[in-house]
Amino acid sequence: MTGNSPNHAQRRPQVIIICDNTDELTGVIEIVEAHTDAYRTVFHWEETAELIVETNPPIILMAKNDVAGSIEIYTELSKQGLLNYPHKNILLCENKESGIAFKCCMKDIFSDYFVHKPMYENYRFRMILHNALNQVSGSNKSAQLQEAHFGKIDDKLRVLIDDVAQYRAKTEDNFAQTRDEIAKQQGHNDVQKQMLEQLKEQHINPLMAQLEHQLTSSVELLKSQLKDKQVSLAELSALLTEKRVPRSVSAAQMQSAKEAPATAPKSESAAQPAKPEVPKKMRILVVEDNEIYREMLLKILREEDHITEYATTGLEAVKLLKKKKFDMVFMDLFMPELDGYNTTKNIRTFKHCKTLPIIALSTNRNKELIRKWASLGLMGYITKPSTKLAILKAIDKVQGSYNTAH
Repeated sequence: MTGNSPNHAQRRPQVIIICDNTDELTGVIEIVEAHTDAYRTVFHWEETAELIVETNPPIILMAKNDVAGSIEIYTELSKQGLLNYPHKNILLCENKESGIAFKCCMKDIFSDYFVHKPMYENYRFRMILHNALNQVSGSNKSAQLQEAHFGKIDDKLRVLIDDVAQYRAKTEDNFAQTRDEIAKQQGHNDVQKQMLEQLKEQHINPLMAQLEHQLTSSVELLKSQLKDKQVSLAELSALLTEKRVPRSVSAAQMQSAKEAPATAPKSESAAQPAKPEVPKKMRILVVEDNEIYREMLLKILREEDHITEYATTGLEAVKLLKKKKFDMVFMDLFMPELDGYNTTKNIRTFKHCKTLPIIALSTNRNKELIRKWASLGLMGYITKPSTKLAILKAIDKVQGSYNTAH
């Protein structure tokens, strides 16, 4: 077993991580440590069984090298009768096995799942772990979370999220009070009492339950969308706050020359800035699941008079590129169903996509991951949040090296 904090061995662990090794679990363990110091990592059957028998950990993270291994050990623990107590079991998996993990959760084998290889949704894992800890402890510990857990959030957005949360709480309280008032209503005689009870049972209570469900679901969706916009707003700001962004790269170069200090010496051999040129009209596919960033990117491309289409997942992109021809593609790295690397790998099998220029988009700065993706043939790489000028330069690079298909 790996000890983590000094008090680790003396405390009943709230979380145990069943894994083959911890080499690829660094990010997961850091998040677990941020929520509780009462956790243990275990590797072998004997120590796992012994720990579960002795402590009945309320949260079990299954993080074997593959989903099959996690299912096998969890099944064996269940067969041995070691898991006959209330607990949450969360499956950790690779992106390529996320479909299997999703099916396991739909079959109620696991409480939830999280893709930790690559680990690019750390806030989602924080939420899963936080909610699980709250449920097993029977209390709400959200007040203990510090601002560092959430990253940088705009003050107005923070107030909006808090207002929505308060509205949700008030809504639940109002429904509870209304139910109590309805329950207190009594008829003046037996006939009235019987009719009132039937009315409550058949109409009022079902209607109240339906209204409550609809309202709380809507509020939860709104709150979730607001939280999702934390990163999106940063990307949006990067695209929209640029001042006087020219309509083409050549125009941008001219603008840079104009804005240079008047006293700067001029070289006689320096080339004269090129005259602004209207960019060629190209067919461009944007593959991006982040709605706000995608719309801003499409807006920039349309302002340049390019013909655009988009896909929100890698799988959608593969299906679209199989049928249609494009002059270039802007593609995100991390997306649902199929990531940018595997999407590129798939479309390179299409004859008309062998040399299709692809500009990679990602917030990830993992050089090894980028190098692996680049081995499939990338025309360029843009780090998000990107600037409008970076996007224009990427288009200019493609136009300078690629004859459009049509």
